[in-house]
Amino acid sequence: MTPDELDLLHGYLNASLGDADFARLQSLLRENADARRTLRALSTVDVKLHQVAATNPATLRLLAEPSAVSKSAQVDRSPAWFGWLQWRPLAAAAAGIVFGLLCASVAWAVTSPRAMATAERLFALVDGSFEKGSARVASGFPSEFGEWSGDEAEAVAGWAKDGKQALRFVRAEGDPAVPNSRATACDILQLVDLRDANAGHEGEDAILELSAAFRDARPAKGPQVRFACRLFVFTGDPSRVRDEWPLTMRDSLAAGAGNASSLGGAPQQWQVVTAKAVLPAKAEFAVVQIVVMKAAPSGQAAEFGEQFADDIRLTLKTQPKLPVRVAQR
Repeated sequence: MTPDELDLLHGYLNASLGDADFARLQSLLRENADARRTLRALSTVDVKLHQVAATNPATLRLLAEPSAVSKSAQVDRSPAWFGWLQWRPLAAAAAGIVFGLLCASVAWAVTSPRAMATAERLFALVDGSFEKGSARVASGFPSEFGEWSGDEAEAVAGWAKDGKQALRFVRAEGDPAVPNSRATACDILQLVDLRDANAGHEGEDAILELSAAFRDARPAKGPQVRFACRLFVFTGDPSRVRDEWPLTMRDSLAAGAGNASSLGGAPQQWQVVTAKAVLPAKAEFAVVQIVVMKAAPSGQAAEFGEQFADDIRLTLKTQPKLPVRVAQR
């Protein structure tokens, strides 16, 4: 395959293709069996990297951005072990991980080209567009399924990507379970009930995909802010996770994260960020986390006010299971 053709495949996985490039991808997949095999392999490896990284520190070190790897043992509000999982070329991971993929031939549905797998919306994610909420979201970790809560943030009119309202991030707060934690990240969370999510998917890989649209509405350039959406899958009692959050992130069965950054100066632009996590058969609930971060003076909380999130979606995708072999050197 040519570098240009590979760029089209990577663009599809990153959800960054425009209409013209997507049409080119369609023609490529229709005519090129090697392209179909490559895209299937890449999409599978992308998900499996997230799955392995949730439990394998060696994998995590290979996947992490150099700046995101913690240089001390001190607990941080944004632990590096889940920090910046995102798609990248596999060269960095090849030194320590070998994936054996036995890919069957694929029949691509031309009439529905974007459907690489069976997809269905999980309606358990409540009010992902913030149309039902008003004023400030509840404080702290969610106490029940289907409610947004977290740091200081509010649903406001006039800034929505779609509809009438969007979430405005206001101010970062510390975590009670982490004394003296740095208040540099303003986040909201929702508990999602997954107990019925695997029904009817026996013999298939089930993948949760979280996406969120972010907007930095500062009219002029300023300090960098980072946006992130994170997804953690658990089993057991949600109250056990709530009592020591965010330390209990490490107890997740699977995790995924996606991120983007902005310096401001383009207030009309929305950035869509996506995170993926493999859904284990014994999964019972997930924690969805939507975050904006920036540096703050020592001892002070980071303040925002011109950063927004909207159109948060959680989708369950399935595809036939493919054998994966992980070999450690």
